[in-house]
Amino acid sequence: MPFPCTGCGLCCQQIHNIVELQEYHSGDGVCIFYQKQQCSIYQNRPIVCRIDDAYDQIFKTRFTIDEYYKENAKICNQLQMNAAMDAIYKVRL
Repeated sequence: MPFPCTGCGLCCQQIHNIVELQEYHSGDGVCIFYQKQQCSIYQNRPIVCRIDDAYDQIFKTRFTIDEYYKENAKICNQLQMNAAMDAIYKVRL
């Protein structure tokens, strides 16, 4: 079962601390490809933006899939809480 991303877009608006995404940084923390509340390069987005592919290609040797999903959900939900986003976007595992 793939990671249950809710499509809130906050990860695309908070890339300033993600080393792998610095070339996509617009200067205000928002990805240059995040336009009109969605990713304009979704089918060709970087590997770190693809939770399941990133696990398979980068994180598989460091975490179990459950640990990895829990950590991602924790980060997603914290971003949402900080932004006072509606609870319908909460990631539930």
